[in-house]
Amino acid sequence: MTRLLSAQGLIQAVLRRTNLLMAGKRVAIVGEAPPGLVTRLRAMGAHPGSPVEEADLVFGADVRPDLLKPGAVVVGGVRGDLGVTSARQDVLRVDRGGGDADVYVVSLPC
Repeated sequence: MTRLLSAQGLIQAVLRRTNLLMAGKRVAIVGEAPPGLVTRLRAMGAHPGSPVEEADLVFGADVRPDLLKPGAVVVGGVRGDLGVTSARQDVLRVDRGGGDADVYVVSLPC
Protein backbone atom coordinates (compact mmCIF):
# COMPACT_ATOMS: atom_id res chain seq x y z
CA MET A 1 0.00 0.00 0.00
CA THR A 2 1.28 3.41 -0.80
CA ARG A 3 2.38 5.71 2.00
CA LEU A 4 1.89 8.85 -0.11
CA LEU A 5 -1.90 8.88 0.05
CA SER A 6 -3.81 10.10 3.07
CA ALA A 7 -6.65 7.99 4.41
CA GLN A 8 -9.23 10.14 2.63
CA GLY A 9 -7.25 10.11 -0.63
CA LEU A 10 -6.88 6.33 -0.46
CA ILE A 11 -10.60 5.78 0.06
CA GLN A 12 -11.53 8.22 -2.71
CA ALA A 13 -9.12 6.55 -5.14
CA VAL A 14 -10.63 3.13 -4.42
CA LEU A 15 -14.21 4.37 -4.78
CA ARG A 16 -13.40 6.13 -8.06
CA ARG A 17 -11.70 3.08 -9.57
CA THR A 18 -14.29 0.50 -8.46
CA ASN A 19 -17.56 2.47 -8.44
CA LEU A 20 -18.35 0.91 -5.05
CA LEU A 21 -20.35 2.40 -2.22
CA MET A 22 -18.65 2.12 1.16
CA ALA A 23 -21.81 1.87 3.27
CA GLY A 24 -22.27 -1.57 4.78
CA LYS A 25 -18.98 -3.00 3.49
CA ARG A 26 -16.99 -5.24 5.81
CA VAL A 27 -13.36 -4.11 5.69
CA ALA A 28 -10.15 -5.85 6.73
CA ILE A 29 -6.84 -4.03 7.16
CA VAL A 30 -3.69 -6.14 6.82
CA GLY A 31 -0.45 -4.52 7.98
CA GLU A 32 0.06 -0.79 8.25
CA ALA A 33 -2.58 1.72 7.24
CA PRO A 34 -2.55 5.50 6.90
CA PRO A 35 -3.51 7.32 10.10
CA GLY A 36 -7.24 7.94 10.26
CA LEU A 37 -8.26 5.18 7.82
CA VAL A 38 -10.47 3.34 10.31
CA THR A 39 -12.15 6.57 11.42
CA ARG A 40 -12.91 7.60 7.85
CA LEU A 41 -14.21 4.15 6.95
CA ARG A 42 -16.60 4.21 9.91
CA ALA A 43 -17.76 7.71 8.96
CA MET A 44 -18.67 6.38 5.50
CA GLY A 45 -20.73 3.54 6.96
CA ALA A 46 -18.22 0.70 6.57
CA HIS A 47 -17.42 -1.89 9.23
CA PRO A 48 -13.61 -2.05 9.66
CA GLY A 49 -12.00 -4.80 11.68
CA SER A 50 -13.57 -7.76 9.88
CA PRO A 51 -11.56 -10.96 9.38
CA VAL A 52 -9.96 -11.25 5.93
CA GLU A 53 -12.13 -14.28 5.12
CA GLU A 54 -15.35 -12.27 5.58
CA ALA A 55 -14.27 -8.90 4.20
CA ASP A 56 -15.74 -7.27 1.11
CA LEU A 57 -12.78 -4.89 0.93
CA VAL A 58 -9.22 -5.61 2.07
CA PHE A 59 -6.48 -3.01 2.50
CA GLY A 60 -3.00 -4.58 2.46
CA ALA A 61 -0.23 -6.08 0.37
CA ASP A 62 0.55 -9.76 -0.22
CA VAL A 63 -2.95 -10.97 0.61
CA ARG A 64 -3.64 -14.62 -0.25
CA PRO A 65 -6.55 -14.69 -2.73
CA ASP A 66 -7.61 -18.20 -1.67
CA LEU A 67 -8.50 -16.79 1.77
CA LEU A 68 -10.80 -14.10 0.37
CA LYS A 69 -14.49 -14.45 -0.25
CA PRO A 70 -15.68 -14.42 -3.88
CA GLY A 71 -15.91 -10.94 -5.33
CA ALA A 72 -13.72 -9.30 -2.69
CA VAL A 73 -11.73 -6.19 -3.60
CA VAL A 74 -8.08 -5.92 -2.52
CA VAL A 75 -6.32 -2.59 -2.29
CA GLY A 76 -2.59 -3.25 -2.43
CA GLY A 77 -1.85 -6.60 -3.97
CA VAL A 78 -2.23 -10.35 -3.83
CA ARG A 79 0.31 -13.11 -3.44
CA GLY A 80 0.85 -15.81 -6.07
CA ASP A 81 0.96 -16.32 -9.81
CA LEU A 82 -2.68 -16.70 -10.70
CA GLY A 83 -4.48 -15.77 -13.90
CA VAL A 84 -4.65 -11.98 -13.93
CA THR A 85 -6.65 -9.99 -16.48
CA SER A 86 -7.77 -6.39 -16.66
CA ALA A 87 -11.32 -5.81 -15.42
CA ARG A 88 -11.28 -2.04 -16.04
CA GLN A 89 -8.77 0.77 -15.83
CA ASP A 90 -6.61 0.33 -12.70
CA VAL A 91 -8.55 -2.79 -11.60
CA LEU A 92 -7.27 -6.32 -12.17
CA ARG A 93 -9.32 -9.53 -12.03
CA VAL A 94 -7.56 -12.45 -10.35
CA ASP A 95 -8.86 -15.89 -11.32
CA ARG A 96 -8.77 -18.10 -8.23
CA GLY A 97 -9.39 -21.26 -10.25
CA GLY A 98 -11.60 -24.16 -9.35
CA GLY A 99 -14.77 -22.39 -10.48
CA ASP A 100 -14.64 -19.88 -7.63
CA ALA A 101 -15.60 -16.30 -8.31
CA ASP A 102 -12.81 -13.88 -9.01
CA VAL A 103 -11.09 -11.43 -6.68
CA TYR A 104 -10.37 -7.86 -7.79
CA VAL A 105 -7.20 -5.90 -7.13
CA VAL A 106 -7.14 -2.10 -7.27
CA SER A 107 -3.83 -0.56 -8.30
CA LEU A 108 -3.09 2.86 -6.85
CA PRO A 109 -0.54 5.51 -7.79
CA CYS A 110 2.76 5.28 -5.91
